[in-house]
Amino acid sequence: MQTNYYIDEEEVKVKTETAAERLLRIGHLIAPLDSHPVTTSKDLGRNLWTRMVDTVFAAVRRYTPPLHWFLATLTAVMLFVYVRLLALTVRVVAPGKPQWPDLPAPSVIALWHGDAPSLLVAFASQRPALRSVILVAGDARGDAISQLCRWLGFTVIRGGGPTGGWNILIDLAQELAAGAYVFVTTDGGGPAHVAKVGAVALAAAARVPLVPLRADCSPALEERHKWDSARNPLPFSVVTVLLGTARRFELFTDPSSVEEARLWLEKTLNALRIGNLPRNV
Repeated sequence: MQTNYYIDEEEVKVKTETAAERLLRIGHLIAPLDSHPVTTSKDLGRNLWTRMVDTVFAAVRRYTPPLHWFLATLTAVMLFVYVRLLALTVRVVAPGKPQWPDLPAPSVIALWHGDAPSLLVAFASQRPALRSVILVAGDARGDAISQLCRWLGFTVIRGGGPTGGWNILIDLAQELAAGAYVFVTTDGGGPAHVAKVGAVALAAAARVPLVPLRADCSPALEERHKWDSARNPLPFSVVTVLLGTARRFELFTDPSSVEEARLWLEKTLNALRIGNLPRNV
């Protein structure tokens, strides 16, 4: 009986590669074909008011750090108290299957930035069983939010943004290897409701499921002036968390396969409908 000693070198290479190496390979793969090149805050969907606030926050952090960190901490304290009070009064609804907070572990959970307030309240009310990691922007605005997320029980990783963040994805891949949930706002930085490749690249490189998630609240205080039109829960509101079907990706071999996965995530998130979620334009 003959033994087949044929070895698929490409298959062996994929199996022995680390998640970091796979991420870097995906980054090099798509570098020549940036699907959504943006250069200014206006391109990212930020209106004049939002751009002015961003500028002021950045200037205060740069030129008066003590004042910035005092205000960031004070803001985080107020938000934490408010979220904890909301967690005592809201009703969390999780239609369909799978249901929040039962998530496959480890996994990447992708959501829109505007859904984050409802998610944080749902997290405070019904926390997943395993360690949860969240990516928070490294800008001045993110300083208060990152502290809030830590107090709520998240492990926070700072960074990302419209210009990339592949080194941050490597850090997140290490968290996935340790068995954590990783939450990513896939349109973070803008434009709203346009998925970036980070979440699908991370899931493929770490070989874990990607779970689309939508969250909304009713009644809500909607920030129409913000680029993401975030909706914030009010006391005694209903917070709904809807999970889409998890998907695993093979390691991407060409730019078109990455774009196909990105579009799948974008279309899936936009197709998940909850009550009075605003329709995308």
